[in-house]
Amino acid sequence: MDDVVADLERQFPGLKERLVDESGELRRFINIYVNEEDIRFMDGKKTALKDGDAVSIVPAMREVGRSVLAMTRTRVRLTFPSNLIQEPILYHLVKDFDIVINIRRADVKEDYGWVALEMEAGEDTLARGVAWLKGKGVQVDPIERDVIA
Repeated sequence: MDDVVADLERQFPGLKERLVDESGELRRFINIYVNEEDIRFMDGKKTALKDGDAVSIVPAMREVGRSVLAMTRTRVRLTFPSNLIQEPILYHLVKDFDIVINIRRADVKEDYGWVALEMEAGEDTLARGVAWLKGKGVQVDPIERDVIA
């Protein structure tokens, strides 16, 4: 992706600073897709490109303002297997997917844990975040009641 960003900077001076931060990392509100696959689920910035690949750079609409993109809120119960108790799963959910979370209840022990969580983001972003959680081995169950007890 560094080559793509460098080429875009040559063609459109000033674009690079909008795509990457001072350390060269992609800004969190920039989504890059190769052939409609999010590079975060591939090799990130190291995703290899070949002739004919379609690269799409899409800014997250949420950064433009909540009035531009209808936000969706959902409530879920996350159950963590023992091997993930010490992992910063919620941190990555917020940082990597730009999902706003509100922890309503939680019980975390040394060998198990669960969290009742409200999540807010665009519908596609929530779907990607939930898919990522499940891929990590977190059980995700919807909470359908209005009040989390």
